[in-house]
Amino acid sequence: MALGPKEIGRRIREVAEEVGVGRAEIADALGVDQDTIWKLEMGTLDPIPGDYVLVIARLLKTDFRYFISSDLDDVEAETKKLFRKLAAPTPSDFLAIRRFISFCMSEKDLEALLSVKRQADIPTYKTGKGSPRLHKDQGRDAAKQERKRLGLGNRPIRNIFEILRSQGIHLFRHSLEDRNLNGVTIQHPQAGVCVLINYDDDLYRQFFSAAHEYCHVLADRSVLATEGSVVSYRGRYDLVEVRANNFAAEFLLPTGVFDEHKRPRDLDELTSFVRTIAQDYKVNTETVAIKLKDLGWITDKTLASFQAVRPTVIRRTEKTDPDIPLNLTDKQIERRVNAIREGISSYYLELLRRALTEDLITFGRFAEMLDMTTEQARDFVAATRLAI
Repeated sequence: MALGPKEIGRRIREVAEEVGVGRAEIADALGVDQDTIWKLEMGTLDPIPGDYVLVIARLLKTDFRYFISSDLDDVEAETKKLFRKLAAPTPSDFLAIRRFISFCMSEKDLEALLSVKRQADIPTYKTGKGSPRLHKDQGRDAAKQERKRLGLGNRPIRNIFEILRSQGIHLFRHSLEDRNLNGVTIQHPQAGVCVLINYDDDLYRQFFSAAHEYCHVLADRSVLATEGSVVSYRGRYDLVEVRANNFAAEFLLPTGVFDEHKRPRDLDELTSFVRTIAQDYKVNTETVAIKLKDLGWITDKTLASFQAVRPTVIRRTEKTDPDIPLNLTDKQIERRVNAIREGISSYYLELLRRALTEDLITFGRFAEMLDMTTEQARDFVAATRLAI
């Protein structure tokens, strides 16, 4: 149902206040005075030029359809529910999450245009009767079953993000102001299951967060169905998070790996062993040390000493982001990194490239789906060496 000027103005005003965008910024984007924006927000600007809504929607990281019709009211209601779950909400994070939701919807549209088949039969692992009693054991058991289902054996996972995408999950990363917010999983009314990972975390922590959120998809389907989302915070240790943490640790670094190795005999061997395993399985060294303690290879005291002294770490420069193509120049890599930091995944970018080159979308729509002006999109294409 189409909306009138008063309701359009109310919606714009409400979202703008939420994400910290003032009238001056909106006026500047439109090239008008603030009095015009006041009239727009109060519903006395009638008619409202169509391009006003498009420009404002881009500025507020919200699908323009929400401002002109009731078609996306269910999406907005779920977005508001998610926002209420945030422990330390900021306008910047509201904007990031709105952008993430917009990209999820666009990715779904692109996959439909390109006839990309999505996985429709992701299993739901039992967490009640018939499953292990302890949540940590539920997580580990589900991880072992999922590794078996995916045919991973005990091999390292080279790209955890691709694993989730292969299972029909829309996965994006974005810088978040709340450094304690590791990830979010939502059951989107239109796009389906979507996962957001905090790009500002250490890269291996991002891998862990992706596996953690995957557990929420596999084991917390009922929560997603009723509440719409699960929000994961660093240091939160409720039972659902304990299960997801143990799933992630086992999924990324299966216990069976250690059956193939001998116990380290001293601290030097332990340090070398932990580093090798961490590099191979793309986990931080503390994750390996915790595994060794759980297996009885080292004592609680040794683990505490290891955590305190940190005899070995995998440096940031040694970690490779699987979403960054290998054949790019340093400048192009920098631009790709900035794009991912702002929520544009390499997978999403490839869908956009294909849709454009196959004449399924216009360049204007291409730019809109990148949350850019056409001029910004042209510069972006040139800087990232995107073959269009």
